Amino acid sequence: MGMNYCAIIGDIVKSRQINNRYEVQKKFIYVIEDLVNSKYSGYIASKFTVTLGDEFQGLLYEEYSYLSYEIIEFISQNMDPVKLVYGIGIGSMDIEPNPDIAIRSDGPAYHNARKMVMRAKEKKPSVCYCTGSIEDELINSLIYLMEVSTNKMTAKQRQIIKLYNELKSQRSVADKLKVTQGTVSRILKNACYYQIKYAKQNIIGFLKQKYGDQ
Repeated sequence: MGMNYCAIIGDIVKSRQINNRYEVQKKFIYVIEDLVNSKYSGYIASKFTVTLGDEFQGLLYEEYSYLSYEIIEFISQNMDPVKLVYGIGIGSMDIEPNPDIAIRSDGPAYHNARKMVMRAKEKKPSVCYCTGSIEDELINSLIYLMEVSTNKMTAKQRQIIKLYNELKSQRSVADKLKVTQGTVSRILKNACYYQIKYAKQNIIGFLKQKYGDQ
């Protein structure tokens, strides 16, 4: 049996309607081909590559599939407010992956990821997995619930969460914003911060347990 990989394909939502499209594409290339490839260099089988100006693809070794969600979040955070949809597929490759560029290889891993990108474009969630596991629909449903909760967040809740993720302390966030720690705690609770974090941990934990290097 051949080696399996984790393919990730991402596509900018409504890219032709973006006013500063040239600047966005420049930033997109920088985030994908510089930041991602640098940050995750030890886990990549084929470097992440911008393919059509508004789309990218990349390949991880299967045992690092659990990093796929983290990489997607990293890209989304760096591209904000520009939105993307993502497809993740796990499978073999028909053509030996080229480590320097992702567009010169093909196989079921990419086919699965492409199918998930099309699904993400047609209906939520914006991130869809096809791992070949019976748990795929559970993963995608969990992501959908996470996105519904995230989309309901207020600007204040997003601000508190961003600071809390950076500072790792409710007291530090409270001091910075000159509010009480109780206020920070209440806002995190009302935003379902801990439930969303737990859901993400479960997705990553499942992928690590199933595909990780044991």
